[in-house]
Amino acid sequence: MFWPRFLFSPSLSQDYILQYIILITLCFITAFSQASGQEKCTSHAQLSAEYQITVEHKKLDMQRSTKQHNLVLWRKNNVVALQYPSTAITEMWQKINDKMIKPIRFFNAHNRAIEYQPGEVVHGKKETDWSYRNQLISDDLLASMQAINTYGEACDQVIQLKKKKPKGELILEWMPQLKLVKSFEYKNAHYQENWQLLELDTQSAKTQEYFDHLNTYQTTDYADIGDDHTDTFLTKMVTLGFVEAGASGFYDDKGQTLGGHHH
Repeated sequence: MFWPRFLFSPSLSQDYILQYIILITLCFITAFSQASGQEKCTSHAQLSAEYQITVEHKKLDMQRSTKQHNLVLWRKNNVVALQYPSTAITEMWQKINDKMIKPIRFFNAHNRAIEYQPGEVVHGKKETDWSYRNQLISDDLLASMQAINTYGEACDQVIQLKKKKPKGELILEWMPQLKLVKSFEYKNAHYQENWQLLELDTQSAKTQEYFDHLNTYQTTDYADIGDDHTDTFLTKMVTLGFVEAGASGFYDDKGQTLGGHHH
């Protein structure tokens, strides 16, 4: 460290020199702390993010039909869950390796869960893209979009992207440090879907508590569903189509598919 020559003047008292050294030291400590704070961002590995999803259909008679529901993304390392409060259903995916993903479906109102094997086809779909489940949008789609603007700095940076498709346009606000969608919009002449981040929580205790609660559910392997005809819960779920391969998408409490593309 360089010290000014005047500090060694005989006319200066030791108290003055000491105060000066303390002041300079504090300035260095403050600058170092600020720099460290800018570089250290909240980890994207563990968080919860609540979204409001608005879906609007424009009919031929120019009338509009609008539906709205919320979704909560729960993320903890190699496990991610999508909670639908309005339907009391949670979908969970666990990353086994780069090619294998294990799905589990939780029925929150019944404290029951259906567990599938990694790579098993669930509702006509085999899970292979971890980025799609972990981020709500795949790395491939991100790479194909065009950046049009950036705002915020360091950990608070947001990148605005867009992509034109033959039947519509995608507009995305992406938080790269958190690997998280801030807002998303898909629209065409007859349809519009909007996702908006309402609340973000990075407290590890809250996320851990949620996953611990899910782990208390009674779990049934999908392959064993037909073995117990006395289980009224399983009989009802099969009848409604919740645990039967075929249709794709999410379901309400009457077994009807919910809108939402999950781009």
